Amino acid sequence: MDPLDSEPSTPPVAAPRRRRAQRGDGARLRDELVEAAERLLDKAGEDAVTIRAVAQAVGVSLPAVYLHFGSRLELLHTVCLRVWGELGDWMGDASADAGSHDPFNALHQRSVAYVRFGLAHPVRYRLVMTGPATEASGQVASACFRFLRGTVQECVKAGALRGDATALTRAIAAALHGAVALLIFQPPESWPEDVEGFARDIATLATRGAAAIEP
Repeated sequence: MDPLDSEPSTPPVAAPRRRRAQRGDGARLRDELVEAAERLLDKAGEDAVTIRAVAQAVGVSLPAVYLHFGSRLELLHTVCLRVWGELGDWMGDASADAGSHDPFNALHQRSVAYVRFGLAHPVRYRLVMTGPATEASGQVASACFRFLRGTVQECVKAGALRGDATALTRAIAAALHGAVALLIFQPPESWPEDVEGFARDIATLATRGAAAIEP
């Protein structure tokens, strides 16, 4: 039993007990478990997502959940990873608007998209990017880094940035992640009123700061 799995403060209404699983039901059940966890996360926050609460919501036993997820953290990260595919879409759309002839503008727009995405999904961002280092966290961090590095490399080729692409990407990623992390640990009412403007300002600081770095 997962030691992190504790009873929610308000137990969810249990679903009717399911029939015995048949061949081919495993993948379907896994999807139902993730969807139930996602609803709990969105409705009541991280603490509401427990193995017991998800089992009750779907109408299965605790062992049935553990057949698909080895721990509560694994379940939480699976829920979070469902939205991370959107980040690539956000960045791709942003860079398309910037135009392929201007890689530095594309880098700026993708940086804006990164900050906007993190603030649009604060709970999921916090759980994956600032929580315990797991396979899911490494997967997301590596994907984000590779995406940014490709744009940085284009900027280096065009002369908009100077120096090693990997080092420059680390600096930009640190600035973007730091800005998102600064807000997601605070209540939303303390966030800047103009979140879009905040995202643009951080992207400007990150990209222009990278442009000022001497190799």
